[in-house]
Amino acid sequence: MKKFFLLSILLLSITSFGQKMEWIPFNWEGASVSGKYFDKLAITIPVSVDELPHKFNLQLDLGAINTVFYGNSINPYLEKYQELKSKIDTTLTFRIQSQTNFKLKGVELKLGNVNLGKINIGIFKNFGTKIPKDSVNTKSEKHIGTIAPDLFQNKILIIDYAKRRICITEKLPKKYSNANFIPYKIKNGRIKIPLNIDGKSEDLLFDTGSSLFSLITTEERANKITEDKVVDSLKISSWGNYYMVYGKKERTKVKFGSKSLNQTIVYYDKQKGNEKFYEEEEIWGVTGNAYFLNNIVIIDYKKKLFGVK
Repeated sequence: MKKFFLLSILLLSITSFGQKMEWIPFNWEGASVSGKYFDKLAITIPVSVDELPHKFNLQLDLGAINTVFYGNSINPYLEKYQELKSKIDTTLTFRIQSQTNFKLKGVELKLGNVNLGKINIGIFKNFGTKIPKDSVNTKSEKHIGTIAPDLFQNKILIIDYAKRRICITEKLPKKYSNANFIPYKIKNGRIKIPLNIDGKSEDLLFDTGSSLFSLITTEERANKITEDKVVDSLKISSWGNYYMVYGKKERTKVKFGSKSLNQTIVYYDKQKGNEKFYEEEEIWGVTGNAYFLNNIVIIDYKKKLFGVK
């Protein structure tokens, strides 16, 4: 009886004060943009698909809506594995870039060693890098798509930038309860976090797919908080569309809650489509990984809280 009592206390202690966290590693992908090399251009996560004997990765993009495989990249594997191809369900659709796409139904997806179970994943047709047939069976890891926030709804996502890992959990571990949490808004699964910009609270889309920029917005808004001189320009792409962005040095304070964020270059573009997007989403602009590279970010999709530790 005494041993049983001690065991009960031990189990209660483990349940009350800690839980096993299954960490999923991620990698930073680097590339050159307009002749300049950026070592933290994108976050990719190693994944397994239906226990196929191949190595894949997906980009973590919380600015997207649907988790997708790129059609051009996944097609050779659909042709090679008829069981996977047979999961295409034409009754399950989603839209992206004004086109309707189908989904694969009941795909078993693992992020690292964490099995998310059987989920529905979109196929973004005619998008992505084509993988030659003679490369399908090579041991190199193939980039085949995007992880969107639809995988994390009603859960808690923890991004540990310094240690290059994420965790998906049902309950907030006690060690993170003292993070600086602020409520956020959400639409289509994408979150909008409030930053204090020049003394005014502004909502910004938090987009892990936007690694280059601490802040990007319209030209008019950028001009209000920056110096006059353009100090940088880049030709970037978003879902295959290329356009120029321009950067000016920030001359005002930006805060997350009471935490002052590092002074940065504020970028803008002259795309009417992006201005329309900001207007429709009711956001000042977009922020991403750059402000938080030395932090742990906690996104509580249950309570709609964004935390920084």
